[in-house]
Amino acid sequence: MKSHAYHIRPAEVARLLGGLLPAPIVFAGVMWLGALSGILPAPWPALDVDRTILVHQAQASQSPADADVLFIGDSSCLMDVAGVKLEQALAEKHHVLNLGTFMYVGFGGYSAMLSRYADANPGRLRTVVVLVHPEMLRGMDAPAYYRRFLSDFYAGADLREPDSVHGQLCGVFGLNIFQDRFLGRAPLPLPKEWARFYGFNLDLYQFMNRERGSAVDPHQYAAGPGQGNAEYHLAPALQDQCRALRAALPPSARVVVGLAPVPESFAPPDHASRCQRILAQWAEWVGADGVLASLPMSMPDRFFASTTHLNAAGRLAYSELLARELQPQLEAAANKHPPYKAADEK
Repeated sequence: MKSHAYHIRPAEVARLLGGLLPAPIVFAGVMWLGALSGILPAPWPALDVDRTILVHQAQASQSPADADVLFIGDSSCLMDVAGVKLEQALAEKHHVLNLGTFMYVGFGGYSAMLSRYADANPGRLRTVVVLVHPEMLRGMDAPAYYRRFLSDFYAGADLREPDSVHGQLCGVFGLNIFQDRFLGRAPLPLPKEWARFYGFNLDLYQFMNRERGSAVDPHQYAAGPGQGNAEYHLAPALQDQCRALRAALPPSARVVVGLAPVPESFAPPDHASRCQRILAQWAEWVGADGVLASLPMSMPDRFFASTTHLNAAGRLAYSELLARELQPQLEAAANKHPPYKAADEK
């Protein structure tokens, strides 16, 4: 049984849209003019966990700093290395900066961040440590979003998302400009465990400032099915990217490579020997000056947040081991070049 019938005329639709469109058109005009004229603040799209981390590391990579030991790599580098703890374990003779990001940033992204830091701090770097999870060396295809994010941030451009209708509309109406330049600077709550540990996006950013670029994965690992396959291998397609990473290294620095651990319950019986073979071949591709071959390839489950990240306790234990393994590499770097001294220290 029909209760109602509606007849919509084109003139009525036009009148409705005519009443709605002026406000967004004016808003878009203000955003676009403000961005193009340089009146608006620079893009700062720290809108969630991933983007806050990327903004922090990209900004740190192009800022003056005192670090002579630079860490680059995927999220296991970001989460497994406790920057302050590592400096303390090295008897505070070296300054550390952790620029670990995500697997999907790729070696090309790591090279760009390394080059930026070297340009912003000429002659300071002595050791670059490339630390990744063996999962990354499988050479999985990386989405373009992360590379585009970094290139746009370095260029001072608003993030483009042209692959969806939503992204295109946000660009046309200036919503991405508003998000990148205003909303990202506001305190935005993080999800679930991240919120319980950090609170807001700005709290995460400040935590990474205090921790020399390192972060903490707040989860707790629980062994179970469906967590992936630990039969790791080294993808031949990565060889050229590894050579490009070496080419980005400044003359004053040595490069050292290492692989992050996995939970003991997740590692197959041949995991350690397999990873040692992968590490040796990968070091050859990179042209590494040193290899962190004695670091554990697996650790007790209680130290993990996931199969790829250590938790808060695990990162402290791992950083102690890392300092012990890294010390000879730092001595070799000191023998290659004397310690950096700023002009006012000479």
